[in-house]
Amino acid sequence: MTLSRPLLALLAALFLAAWLWPTGSRTLVRPDEGRYTEIAREMALSADYVTPTLNGLKYFEKPPLQYWATALAFQAFGQSDFAARWWQAATSLFGLWMVWLAVRALAGRDMAWVASTMLAAMLYYFLIAHINTTDMGLAAFMTLTLVGLMRGFGVTGQTATATRAWMVAAWAGAALGFLSKGLVAIVLPGAIFVIYLLITRQWKLLTQLEWIWGPIAFLAIAAPWPLLVQSRNPEWANFFFIYEHFSRFSSSEHNRLGSMLYFVPVLIVGLAPWTPALLGFLRRDGRQAVRESYASATINVPLLLTIWCVFQFVFFSVSQSKLPSYLLPITPAVAMLLAPVMVGYTKRFFTQLLLMMAVIPLSLFALVMFRDQFVNDAYTPGMVNAFSVYAGLGGVIFVIAIYAAYRLNNRGRRIDAIVVAAVLATVGGSVAASGYEALAASTSSQQLVKDFLASESTYSKADAFYSIGIYEQTVPPYLGRTLTLVDYLDEMGLGAWFEPGKVRFNFSDFAIEWHGSQRAYAVTDFDQLMRMDFEGLDYRVVAADLRRVIIARHEP
Repeated sequence: MTLSRPLLALLAALFLAAWLWPTGSRTLVRPDEGRYTEIAREMALSADYVTPTLNGLKYFEKPPLQYWATALAFQAFGQSDFAARWWQAATSLFGLWMVWLAVRALAGRDMAWVASTMLAAMLYYFLIAHINTTDMGLAAFMTLTLVGLMRGFGVTGQTATATRAWMVAAWAGAALGFLSKGLVAIVLPGAIFVIYLLITRQWKLLTQLEWIWGPIAFLAIAAPWPLLVQSRNPEWANFFFIYEHFSRFSSSEHNRLGSMLYFVPVLIVGLAPWTPALLGFLRRDGRQAVRESYASATINVPLLLTIWCVFQFVFFSVSQSKLPSYLLPITPAVAMLLAPVMVGYTKRFFTQLLLMMAVIPLSLFALVMFRDQFVNDAYTPGMVNAFSVYAGLGGVIFVIAIYAAYRLNNRGRRIDAIVVAAVLATVGGSVAASGYEALAASTSSQQLVKDFLASESTYSKADAFYSIGIYEQTVPPYLGRTLTLVDYLDEMGLGAWFEPGKVRFNFSDFAIEWHGSQRAYAVTDFDQLMRMDFEGLDYRVVAADLRRVIIARHEP
């Protein structure tokens, strides 16, 4: 890069500010952010780091690495929205660093900056880096496995000690990925490596997998928790391995259906603003640029990266359970494949790419112009108008990013053009995403809980508190307590089965309990109030938002 040090420092500061600001500036959004925050809150409160619980009930759908990290942050710094999301911010930055280290060793420092900043600006990667789910941890540690393999098989000029260390790191990445989201962190990289061997017939690579220290590192990281949780919860293994993994993949009972083309639009939108660069990769000169960039490796890096992307796309496309975030682990590989293509474009083709990137700011401006179309029962005109301000400002920054890239490219500074555009696009995305807080009244229960606590000065955590017909995931973490479920189980069915006294399986049992209570509270939706009226149950509304209501049994 030819950018001056002061300008590089400014870009770095802008990038870090854009990356970290959304981590703590937004309230928790239902359902995932509330769920994973609450599990960590309960873990920090109980100091039980073996058996995760959700709403006081055993919860085995995911491994505990993220819960551990968040619970430790809560214990060290107190509960906050930033502490709830710090793990996503940290692991996403770790993933960017892994890409930088890989590409620097294989294709040089300039290409490393291009690949890592492209990844940061990728809509898919950026958004999930700022949402409290387990997907970013999985993606980051699968990236460690990928980079560990790429560098563990040897790079020109790399020492033997470094080569072996990277291969052990690949094993460690699989173990950390397993503790992040389960078997996919082992199965997918393993299958991809086998496919690579079948295509290239480089069987000697099997001898370079560090079969002693690698498995030792893997077992030291991955084995203790499963042994401990199984010893305390005999039902864990069957639920976690059979139901949560194989049943999720092969059956539709999780209600996450989608056609074989489900992930096509996800990728088209998610890889923005670099989606048009895929066209360049399909050209012969684009693929040649990728091969030349990674020629210093002892393995066919472009082939491995391509298999990494294609296999995961096919794997999740045939799965009976689909969510947009499932393909996140391919984004680092996509960035490493597209970086040489972006650098190697002709000036004319690069200009055409910039014109196609203009779809993003145009979409944001269209959202502003037609914002009235998004007003409904969930989003008021004031909420939509406030959000549109951020969307418009984000669109302006995207325009600046495209213009800066155009000017720098015309001056023969392609590397600078891509890096500056990527950093500014990250800033634009951060600004636009920050506007989501304007919709918080419909997507989070923080204000509902605040209104409730302000209205009920005599409320105590010793008071009974029910959740009728629903489970609003963001209420418990903001309220700081668990709720008694009424006529609702969903993902907490396993925990309820083993501790039935903690739930009310049918409404009639709750009705008797509520009628005999001197003091009690409940959170529910407006439809359930009709049920309360039909049963003749007394209540008064304490607080309400656009979707939920908190009621009380006693007189104020």
